[in-house]
Amino acid sequence: MTQQNATAIEEPQIGEPQIGGESSSVAIRIIGAIILLVILVAVGIFPRIARHREALAAVNESATIHPIVTLAHAVKGEPSSELLLPGNIQPLYSANLFARTDGYIERRNVDIGSKVKTGEVLAIISSPEIDQQLLQARATVVQSEASLLQARAALEQAKANAELARLTKERDLPLGNEHAISQQIVDSAVQANDARIADVAAAQANITAAEANVTANQANVARLVQMQSFERIVAPFDGVITARNVERGDLVSTGNAAKPLFSMAQSGTLRIQIDVPQSEAVNIQDGQKAEIDVKERLGRAYTGTVTRSAGSLDSAARTMLTEVQIDNRDGSLLPGMYAQVKFTLPQQRASLIIPTSSLVVDRAGMHVVTVNKDHTVHFNPVVVGKDMGTTIEIRSGLNGSESIVASPSDLLSEGEHVEVR
Repeated sequence: MTQQNATAIEEPQIGEPQIGGESSSVAIRIIGAIILLVILVAVGIFPRIARHREALAAVNESATIHPIVTLAHAVKGEPSSELLLPGNIQPLYSANLFARTDGYIERRNVDIGSKVKTGEVLAIISSPEIDQQLLQARATVVQSEASLLQARAALEQAKANAELARLTKERDLPLGNEHAISQQIVDSAVQANDARIADVAAAQANITAAEANVTANQANVARLVQMQSFERIVAPFDGVITARNVERGDLVSTGNAAKPLFSMAQSGTLRIQIDVPQSEAVNIQDGQKAEIDVKERLGRAYTGTVTRSAGSLDSAARTMLTEVQIDNRDGSLLPGMYAQVKFTLPQQRASLIIPTSSLVVDRAGMHVVTVNKDHTVHFNPVVVGKDMGTTIEIRSGLNGSESIVASPSDLLSEGEHVEVR
């Protein structure tokens, strides 16, 4: 009993260490969770702090960094410049030939490409109505001329009768005064003389009318002869047939103005009409030479001459119409070709050439940005001249010694500090 009781008393002492072990395990888990939480918080906060510091450093650094620019320099322009203008080659003369009389094409003598001379017959129109009217008009002229001859003969007869009446009157008047004949005979002689004088005047009026009738009939004949001449379509100048719209037997009329019988052009001398811009219009003079460049005739040099200009500018385009003529007697150029006309013009004033990218165009106008010695920028207003693609002419605003920004940013402002590279 004593041993059993002792054992019973000792059992609670064995269980006490087990309760203490469970509390220790819970504490360890709590401490581990706290440590894990601290680690997680540290992992999230420290990078954010680092990023914040980096952002502040970037802001501070950007506040101290100036825009970087590249410089360019203006160069003096050439003493002469080239003006290149496009144009279409045209014939010196061209014409569309229409029918001036009604009829049928009786004969056609030419086709497209035919070279013709002035006055050469291109086609003949058969117009029987005109031919018959001309025959009738000529007969009318003959008839009116015969009537004129009759009127002249009647005048001579009237003059003879008037002379006889005058002699009779002069013979009867003395006899009547001597009462050798009755007064009735004298009165009849006087009356007959007056009547014959009136007959002469009437005959002269008839001649005037007959002459006018002859003139009118002759004019009608001339008109019909002219109409008959329109049956022959002739070339108005030396040239080449460029279009032919009729065949033998076709009916043609004067009312068909939309369709010419033939078209022709004179290609021995060609012309190019170009539009010279206002900036160079005063430099173009009659007689001035120009080089003509035609792509289809590479290696061939053509020279033209300024023959005329409009003498005023087009109010809308601000250009002056100018004509250049080219000798083409060898026929190497064709009307309708595209060409480039090049003028070599002396410069009227000294100019500078800068890259086109250096020009700033805004609401305030055109400027070139220059860099001062203290590395600040200045916007110089300029007046530009010819645009040559990658470069542009500056006529005023620069003296040539400036350092200009090759390609200024839109963010640059007046007086801003820049870094030059």
